Amino acid sequence: MKRFVGFAIALVCVLSSCSKEEVSVTAPYFPKVKTIISNHCLSCHASTGSWQGRPTAFDTDEEISNSYASIKAAVNDPSTPTNKRMPQTGSLSANEIQIIIKWWELGGKITD
Repeated sequence: MKRFVGFAIALVCVLSSCSKEEVSVTAPYFPKVKTIISNHCLSCHASTGSWQGRPTAFDTDEEISNSYASIKAAVNDPSTPTNKRMPQTGSLSANEIQIIIKWWELGGKITD
């Protein structure tokens, strides 16, 4: 039994080290939001992305900041908390969503 428990603990350690690294949910938020946008949104929401020519592009810090309310609503709509419509190619981690919410609560600025 001890051997099994040791194996189980080792397995959990290995599996958890392979999981996606979480980002700290502390200030400053904008650099973390920008990383989230880069990793999950720019394939569509860039001037050269699949949404090319559409109204929402995140090519500059200002475009990201100016869209802070719509970004937050797209990943966590307060009127329908299960509505996480972006990104369409997957989902953000709970940690990434919390970073966006904290940034939104501070007004979605480039500097905290």
